[in-house]
This record gives sequence, C-alpha cells and structure tokens, in this order.
Amino acid sequence: MIRTRRTPGQNSFGRRSTALIAGLLATVASSSGAAVGTDWGISKPIAAADYEWVEVTYGDGIRVDVAVFKPDDYSDSGNHPLILALPWGAGTPDLTLGMVDAYWNGEASRRGYVVVAPSIVGSSLETEADEFIPGLFAWLDENVSYDSDRVVVVGASNGGRGAFHALASDPTRFAAVIAMPGNYTGRPEALAAFAGKPIWLMVGEMDSRWHASTEATRVTLEAAGVTPRVNMIRGQGHVLRLDDRILMDWLDEVLAGP
Repeated sequence: MIRTRRTPGQNSFGRRSTALIAGLLATVASSSGAAVGTDWGISKPIAAADYEWVEVTYGDGIRVDVAVFKPDDYSDSGNHPLILALPWGAGTPDLTLGMVDAYWNGEASRRGYVVVAPSIVGSSLETEADEFIPGLFAWLDENVSYDSDRVVVVGASNGGRGAFHALASDPTRFAAVIAMPGNYTGRPEALAAFAGKPIWLMVGEMDSRWHASTEATRVTLEAAGVTPRVNMIRGQGHVLRLDDRILMDWLDEVLAGP
C-alpha cells in the first residue's frame, strides 16, 4: 500500500547545509575501500531546490518518509532522468536532506533530474528492498514524470550499502550506480543482469576502514561482469566533499549511451 503525506516544504534547508555537513562529519559511522588517487574540491554553495515529503507504506505496514525534489524545468510530460539517493548512517530526515544538499540538489536540478531521497537505513534494504523498491516506484509511476530507462541509484556509507541492495533486488531497473563509499557482499550472480553497465565507487584516502571493502566490492562486481570506475579521493575521509558538477557530468555521459 502506498500512502502519501505532503508536508509544506521547509525549503530553506540549503541555508543549513554547513551545519548539516558538520554534523554528518561528527555522526556518520564508518565501517570498512581503494584505487586511483583523485583530488576534487567542493563547488560553491548553491540554492536549495524545492521539495516535498511523501509517505510510502510497504511490507507489513512499514512507513518511510521520502523527499521528492523536482527540477527547475519539471513537466508532467518531461520524462526526466531520476536519481534515487540513499542517505548516510541512520537515515534520519536531517541526514537524508544533508546527503541531497551535499551532492544532488543543485546541478542535478539545473540539468533536469528528479531526485528521490527516502529517510531509510540503507543496510535495512538487505532484507526489505524486495518490498520497498516496488512500493516506491509504484508511487513514482503514478505521481512523477520520469524516464524509466534513466534511473540511477546513489548512496553514501550506509546508503552506499543500500544502493547495492537495491541493485541486487532489481538490477534491470537501474541504469547506473554511484557509491561514495559503498560495499556489496552478496552473490555476484544477483547482479548478472547489470553486466556491462556503469558503476562508480569512491572512497576517501583517509577512510582506511573502507579501503578493503571497496576493493572487495570491485572484485565481486568484476565477477558479475561489471567493470566499475574506482577512485580514491586524496586528502578526504569518510564524508566526501565533491563538486557536484563532476558527479553530474559523469551521469550525463553514461546515461547518454554509446
């Protein structure tokens, strides 16, 4: 069952970005990643995109609040690319908005992407993705104009784990994955239908606890027929600070196809 609860947008959250990111640095738990060293800076502050909360109920009455961000040029007939963004840590509303604010609420909107961010614990999708993902997309199919061939799942830390759980649950639904960082410990066969499609793994140079899991994920993905891009971000720790234009340039490229 899908239930929606539209909340007046507290759309000033972009002004709280500095405080949110500072809190993330202090509260997001790290676990255990590696590759080519890269040094990227974060872009200048941006204005927050408008959003609304909806409530999705799935499984045995589990409810999750989902923030939906529509782009500047949104149209009901626009067939927009869509980013499913899974948050850090415990997936609270503030962490959910903070993750979008850090990477996905500026350049993504300007380039016509819808961003959907559930307030959910990414690791819980190991057992709940089979019910949550169909439930979420049932609501999206009825309420949002998006291109089903250009759906991306992204996540950071716990959300990076969740991104792979979502992918393993329905690998044909997604066109690309970004995990920053993330890891996958499941069977390669579960990702076989995603073979040949793009995945980008990132990990901070100083985030040593995630280096090994990033490398193990790379090996597992290659066994599934996926050759990921892997970058170690120089001078950074667990919560990566990146220029969102770099992320969006990559998405625009891989979603454009050959």
